[in-house]
Amino acid sequence: MTRIRLLGPVQFVSAQGTASRPGAPGPQTVLAALALRAGSLVTVDELIDRLYHDDPPSSARRVVVNYVHRLRTHIDRVDTDGGARPSSLIGTTADGYVLRLPEEGVDALRFGLLTARARRRARDGDPSAAVACLEEALGMWRGPALAGLPGPGAEDQRRALTEQRASAMEHRLELLLECGHSAELVPDILRALETYPYRERLHGALMLALYRSGRGAEALLAYDHARRVLADELGIDAGPALRALHAAILAEDRALLAAPSAADEEAPARADLVPAGDQDPPPPAQLPPMPCDFTGRHDQIAALVSALTGGGEHAAAVITGMGGVGKTALALRTAHAVAGSYPDGQLYANLRGPDGTPCDPAGILTSFLTALGIGHERFPASLVDRTALFRTLLSQRAVLVVLDNATSVAQVEPLLPGAARCAVLITARALAAMPATLTVPLVGLGPDDAVELIGKVAGMRRLAEEPDAVAALAATCGHLPLALRAAGARLATRPAWTVAALLARVSDQARLLGELRVGELTVEAVFELSASQLAPRQARAFTALSVPHFAEFDVRGAAAVLGLPERETEAVLEALVDAVLLETHTPGRYHFHDLVGAYARAKAQAELTEGERREVVRRAADYLCAGVVAAVRASQPLAGPLTAEIHPRRSAGPEVADAHEAMVWIRRAMPTVAAVVEQAAACGDPDAVALAVDIVTLVPCFEEIVPLGQLAQAATALVPAALAHCGGAIAGTAHYAAGVILKTHSSPASLYRSRAHLLKVLESFEDAPAPGDGYRPFLLVLFTLAMLAELELQFGNFAAARGFAERSVALAAVSGDRELVARRRTVLLRIEAEDPDRRMALDRIASRCRELTGVFTRSEDEKWLIRVLMTEADSLLRNGSHAAAARQYRRVLERARDSGHARNEAECLFRLSEALLATGDTGGAVGAAREALAGAQPTGEPLLMARSHEALGRALRAVREDSAADDHLAQAEELYQGLRRPAGAGADTVTGSRPGAVRQHPDGTRSPR
Repeated sequence: MTRIRLLGPVQFVSAQGTASRPGAPGPQTVLAALALRAGSLVTVDELIDRLYHDDPPSSARRVVVNYVHRLRTHIDRVDTDGGARPSSLIGTTADGYVLRLPEEGVDALRFGLLTARARRRARDGDPSAAVACLEEALGMWRGPALAGLPGPGAEDQRRALTEQRASAMEHRLELLLECGHSAELVPDILRALETYPYRERLHGALMLALYRSGRGAEALLAYDHARRVLADELGIDAGPALRALHAAILAEDRALLAAPSAADEEAPARADLVPAGDQDPPPPAQLPPMPCDFTGRHDQIAALVSALTGGGEHAAAVITGMGGVGKTALALRTAHAVAGSYPDGQLYANLRGPDGTPCDPAGILTSFLTALGIGHERFPASLVDRTALFRTLLSQRAVLVVLDNATSVAQVEPLLPGAARCAVLITARALAAMPATLTVPLVGLGPDDAVELIGKVAGMRRLAEEPDAVAALAATCGHLPLALRAAGARLATRPAWTVAALLARVSDQARLLGELRVGELTVEAVFELSASQLAPRQARAFTALSVPHFAEFDVRGAAAVLGLPERETEAVLEALVDAVLLETHTPGRYHFHDLVGAYARAKAQAELTEGERREVVRRAADYLCAGVVAAVRASQPLAGPLTAEIHPRRSAGPEVADAHEAMVWIRRAMPTVAAVVEQAAACGDPDAVALAVDIVTLVPCFEEIVPLGQLAQAATALVPAALAHCGGAIAGTAHYAAGVILKTHSSPASLYRSRAHLLKVLESFEDAPAPGDGYRPFLLVLFTLAMLAELELQFGNFAAARGFAERSVALAAVSGDRELVARRRTVLLRIEAEDPDRRMALDRIASRCRELTGVFTRSEDEKWLIRVLMTEADSLLRNGSHAAAARQYRRVLERARDSGHARNEAECLFRLSEALLATGDTGGAVGAAREALAGAQPTGEPLLMARSHEALGRALRAVREDSAADDHLAQAEELYQGLRRPAGAGADTVTGSRPGAVRQHPDGTRSPR
């Protein structure tokens, strides 16, 4: 048969017996790597690691392909046995190559088989047969393993093989001593010590051989020599075994002179006496093939391999994770990687039946005992006795046991080997109580690996043709390997489909799970297996919690939605985590994996009535409303009036102790708020709609902290819902909420829609309600006038802006609240500062701002203090006091950053850039403008982005980066154009002065705004 020799110079031996060196060291290294894993996949990345040290060149993959081609050419040239082309010995897979050769065809692997056989012969009480196996194994060596091969991979394998050779040599000498060959062994042991002077087992064998040969004094001298060698050259003392042997020789322990039996003395240890027809069953090799499209998981593989081959006794590794996450694939990839460390075989069992039910461990033990050579007539009847027999058979062996899809510790325990040299690798959705050397909780693939997996299944050309669509498809699949394979398989079997077409299909939540199918296996079926094990209360919680599209929820929020006490709710949530149907990355906080959430919502649609789903949405809106109210009360000066007349709530809401906690909570809750408000608008429940209106009315209190544009669709949908189900004041409040949210949305056209909604507020509540008629309508009108003033300012309509601002000041004065008046006056002063045709002198504006600063400082109103300080800085800038303006902007910037007011920070930065540019600090101007643009983009506010682009363009022009400057100025102009003429805005949505004013820069130039 064709053979590969590695125990010496690397050689390929043809079927005719012709031995040859297969090319240069590079191809030899590749052949050696394939041969040492004969029959298993060796990835291209692994071959690259064998060829290069730390930094492989970009051409490394092409080099590997070229070396494989050269190997195949060499094999075809020297192997002329006919039949199939010899080069087919090296097969290609999706990610690497496989050498199609049995282990007997590679001398290094056959060496391992013979040494394993020797160990079994020795355990069975036949040392002579064991010696014969070892002599045959050692006789295959023709010099140093992989002689002449460079590189880290070759060196590692050379070291491992050399260690195996030394161990086999020691074992042979010890067995010959056991057979009574003492005096004649002394020269052999001395020669071995010349090669391996630090191996204590050889020193011990020499001492025992000398003592049994009647040379006790020399045996003691041999011990002294061993101690000197170890101490002088390694700095260590002799080990306990060598010291114990020395003590026994000093004591003339006669047990050391035990004579072998006559049969042993007469049995020469020669290889030719090994029976030709060895009837021992081969070591079990039950591992299923590794998936050829396996992708990523490098860190997990490294950790698992280390845990299973690190030398620790009773090694046990557990891989956990949700269904479809790739536990079995990772286990098989790891098991094949470490199989060489378990020469006595590998056992594998799937602990779930085809119908998903747990398998009986007694049945699994039946298959294991059969693989270990036990006939059915010898099987014990009880599970306990079968376990005992199984562990007895493995007691002196090194076997890897892979238990896939375990359901409980009770199922696994009878299948665990007891031998220290055995190891177990277990996969399970959850196995919390299982003691393990290492537990690897598995999650979805990273984005890059997810894309690569789709490419491996669907064809790599898809990645090149539609990279963005493939990335989006991977994200829609939640980066779950099973879903990725399903999506890739659909593309592979439908070559006419584009990736974008499949993406459109799976983007529809109603059909998402139905599209993710691999043959008879579906993602939905995998989730159903977990859900079917739930208790009734857990099952109801699983479906109910999926109805409101919570991005994340805590125990209190879940308790509010489920209508359960918090302690019971936490127990239910933790049970869902244990079933891998919920995820938790932070204690007390939970979320659905995207695909599990889609599955749960499909179940909720089928299993919950419409009334039950509506009640869940109402409870979710109630909890979020209570949370927003708590956040406002903890952080806003007008908290009492703002929250006094909102819809009644049942939930206590989250605990929000201070302004900082309010900021943290509102930032975390915003995605959930947007989703639940939109659901409330669609569900048709009057209470849910009213609560949602209150939510979006209060959230703008945090406009400096969170971008409000993400609520635009939800806020707009609330208006017709409020008109249909609530009417009156709630509908007017919904107009207000939509107007506020749309004011900060990313589309310039939304500013005109915002103005239309705000004008509806004035129509709903009349122009000037008194505080005594209800404080909330009064505040809504007051705030509406101020926001209309700000909108007209953005459009460049200074006269209209001034008119709305003056009306807001007059209305605030009716309340007698000095701070309320001060806030409206700040809006008016800002308009005056920006108006090129201002009525008030700039130094007077600055003086008025300093007045208001005192009011806001005394009331600790940080938001409005920042605004009035900014207005003062604006007046200094426009008055030509550029250095003073820059100093003021820096003070404002520090306050904005300390208070977490991200929007104010961005606004302050582009103004600071203008001031620095006017002082001649062009580098500082560029830096501030870049920061401004980075902060403006998340807000989605068109004017803020336009001003930031413009500031950066002007600063780049000053440092002569004209091309980049032109690009930013063009983007600014495009945004300004949108503010002047919004696409799709009808004439009836626009009132007031005609947009198109200009803005004056500190240097006297003007630009359209």
